[in-house]
Amino acid sequence: MNENTRHKTLAAATEHVWDAFVIVVGMLKGGTGKTTSAWFIALYYAVVLGLPTLLLDADATSQSAYDWFKVAQAAGFEIPENLVVERYPFDDIAEYIRVKRAEFGAIVVDAGGGSARIFHEAVTEANLLLVPVAPTKIERRKLVATFDEAERAAARNDHGVTAHVVMVKADDRTSLPSRAKDQLLDPDQGEGIGPDRDEAFPLADTTIHSWVHYMEAFGEIPTELSEYAELMKELTAA
Repeated sequence: MNENTRHKTLAAATEHVWDAFVIVVGMLKGGTGKTTSAWFIALYYAVVLGLPTLLLDADATSQSAYDWFKVAQAAGFEIPENLVVERYPFDDIAEYIRVKRAEFGAIVVDAGGGSARIFHEAVTEANLLLVPVAPTKIERRKLVATFDEAERAAARNDHGVTAHVVMVKADDRTSLPSRAKDQLLDPDQGEGIGPDRDEAFPLADTTIHSWVHYMEAFGEIPTELSEYAELMKELTAA
């Protein structure tokens, strides 16, 4: 990353001048932990960094992030005052993000697997793309297509977008996480990135484990951000 994003956003908070840092959480497959990741990351920016934060649900099919918000509201959970949650599952999401940059310090986009077009458009405005993947073969198979689409979108991106794969739903009682990491960092021919499809994926060091704390968080406003706080500190460091 070209600059220390945390310092940039905190400086913006002091000056009350916004040019939002945009994080797209996406993969061209459903059920990969995108919504949970998007919520925890949005709470990190809103609660830990104290920035006005917009969480955009851009999933054209399930819209689970917005449903999470409505369930939490109905259950009486206190929503952080500086966190706004909206639905925007439309093809002109890039234009919408550009408009909202001036209103927020951070924008987190939950780009579901239902629309490659929406994913593409969101990435054109991203500063950071996070691709959550569980340590299973079926999820890793979608990574190549996801990064192909992200590369096409990055060609239209003026913000110097960087991308990272994030291992989620990891259970260290099994060998799956370590085997999956090996495959991501040393992929077989045709299963990686780059011109010959054999280069390593940009895997984040921080792993998100299959803790009950994450699995049962839907419809709540968790105060313990755990590994997600460590993940964002890692990826937004200089």
